[in-house]
Amino acid sequence: MANDIPASIRIIRGANRTLGRVAPSLASRLSRRIFSTPRKFTPREWELSFEAMATRQRLASGLSVLCAGDGPLVALIHGWEGRATQFATLAPALLARGFSVVAIDAPGHGHSRGKQSDPYRFAEALIETSTQVGPLYAAVGHSMGGGSIALALSSGLPLGRAALIASPSSLHDVLHRFSAAMHLPPKAADHFVRDARRRIEARGYRTDDLEGALRSVQVPALVVHALDDQEVPFADAERIAGFWPGAVLLPVEDVGHRRILRDPVTITAIADFLSAGHETGR
Repeated sequence: MANDIPASIRIIRGANRTLGRVAPSLASRLSRRIFSTPRKFTPREWELSFEAMATRQRLASGLSVLCAGDGPLVALIHGWEGRATQFATLAPALLARGFSVVAIDAPGHGHSRGKQSDPYRFAEALIETSTQVGPLYAAVGHSMGGGSIALALSSGLPLGRAALIASPSSLHDVLHRFSAAMHLPPKAADHFVRDARRRIEARGYRTDDLEGALRSVQVPALVVHALDDQEVPFADAERIAGFWPGAVLLPVEDVGHRRILRDPVTITAIADFLSAGHETGR
């Protein structure tokens, strides 16, 4: 979640210390609503150039995407409470290498329709984009967007390459980090995690870690993560690179969880990685 916590959430966090003990089910439901309902933020000034240079399209489901370029297609998908324009630095670098890009506003984010979202809806957005905009050569995802690439691959999305930026390795850890951030007592936190898993499984998805989802995936991957990331620990990147066959781990410094999207080292590494794959046919 973003660092600017609104007063309403601060109140709920305070109430959870008591409510979570006397009514754990109610505290869990309130937290679930917050967990699945992203807030929308106005794009920063540095993002506006991407909106101006790209063409915005709306897909059949209500997804909104930004498209630019003429070449092998690379999907870009942001993280929780993010937006497509956050790739305003990466997109021109990929266009300069001869790629085209389609940057996705995930369900409930940016200009896309809907109010609720989760990593599995992000993955569905990638699959829909591949079907409606064109076959994807590669996908790049930040934070939850990176995790959604892994989920989409495990569901059969064909890709030549994948790049994950500051991505979590475990739904279990994400749920427990959120529980801690919401100050849920142990019983309410357990209720929240079980309920979240049950709802996801009811939609036909597995809820084990990305390791389980990627057992049969053989797509080359670049995993980029900041050593000083305070939202998703660097250890998550080490786990992803450890169980993703052939993945390359790139540690970067002093760019945190969000500034990494404008980091020159990160941008160049991703552009080089995707270009090398296209040149070799993999």
